Amino acid sequence: MVLKLLSKKHVENILKLLNESGELYVQQINDEVKINKSNLSQLLQELQDNDFVSKRIDEDTAKNLPKSYFKLTEKGKRALKIYEMAEEL
Repeated sequence: MVLKLLSKKHVENILKLLNESGELYVQQINDEVKINKSNLSQLLQELQDNDFVSKRIDEDTAKNLPKSYFKLTEKGKRALKIYEMAEEL
């Protein structure tokens, strides 16, 4: 199941982006990855459910609209090694 998730389109890009950038909110990820926001939300939820990313909600914004921030977990960093190994093959 993990490999199935990691093989989904855009997952590698999302993990690499979070690895390079640290913590980003959904719109920042969407600006870089450029996929349908609904699809992005679904992928981020699956990544969170499998402990590849963690989520933090910041409710202290000027417009009182909470923002969801995501960052890579240690497990997510280990998953990046799978992509590195695949490139070496």
